[in-house]
Amino acid sequence: MCHRWKLEPKPYPNSPLLPQISSLYSPDMKETAAARPAAEKNEAVAAPPARKRRASDEAAGSRSRSHKLARDSGCDGDLINNLPDAILATIVSLLPTKYGVRSQAVARRWRPLWRSAPLNLDASHDLCSNDFGRFSLVSRILCDHPGLARRFAFDRIRLHREEKRYAEEAAELERWFNSPLLDNLQELNIVFSLLEYSSGQSEKEKRYPLPPSVLRLAPTLQLARIGSCDFPKEIAPSLNFPLLRQLHLWRVSISDDVFSGVLSGCHVLENLYLSEIRDVGCLRICSPTLRIIVISCLFEGEEELVIMEAPRLERLLLRSPGSGSEIIRVVSAPKLQMLGLLSPCIS
Repeated sequence: MCHRWKLEPKPYPNSPLLPQISSLYSPDMKETAAARPAAEKNEAVAAPPARKRRASDEAAGSRSRSHKLARDSGCDGDLINNLPDAILATIVSLLPTKYGVRSQAVARRWRPLWRSAPLNLDASHDLCSNDFGRFSLVSRILCDHPGLARRFAFDRIRLHREEKRYAEEAAELERWFNSPLLDNLQELNIVFSLLEYSSGQSEKEKRYPLPPSVLRLAPTLQLARIGSCDFPKEIAPSLNFPLLRQLHLWRVSISDDVFSGVLSGCHVLENLYLSEIRDVGCLRICSPTLRIIVISCLFEGEEELVIMEAPRLERLLLRSPGSGSEIIRVVSAPKLQMLGLLSPCIS
């Protein structure tokens, strides 16, 4: 015979714990006293902290507000198209020419942006792998773009061998640099190919003369890289580069007088890069603003570089010696901190 025992709480009159004790021994209880603390512990672990819940709610609210803003502005979440035209035009102006032109196909709104943005003309091999083809493309772009150019970069400007074609293309070069499109040019990067049309000189010694119209861009230039050409034998004493901070000269023929005239017209020049300078016996540097001079394969013979006066010069970096015996003299550079790399060919 099986007996069922029923535990009844003993009443304690006037006890404030009576309701709590009675509930523990209620017949309708669904969990034991031992299991209850474990369940409460699991619930505490599973429940996220209040701070995390608040952060999650705030992030969700922020996303919701962003989506609502996108819907209200009619851009369907495309925040780029919601930017003003002026900002979009600035973005397009920073793209290489090839991709700036392609941006016109993005949408109808984008079609006028490339033409209204400052031109970033980068005639690299990405634009066209054929040298003569790139020459024609640059002429077309300068004719079609109605705005001002910010940058003009053309590596390996190459002219035809045939005399008539050569004359036509030389005249076209002059039209490029006389174009009003380049009136506010900030960056110039031009490198010519050796001339294939010769007149008694070997092809190696024959370089294209720098178009005089290039020097008219001096008032607005901030960076200039010029390579593989002959500078004019004379320049105007009034030549002025008031904004030029970086000057790179590579494989150019330039006299000491013209070089000194160019430097004297640079009032804020800080960085000067010289490489493979031709047809000069001695280069003299006088600049109150220069901080860095970088030299690489400077001369072919026993030419000399003299730093006459450079009160702010801090670094004179010699990347590699030339094929001759270079002589480098520093007369006055009181702040010079770094000099090198020296070699037996440099004295």
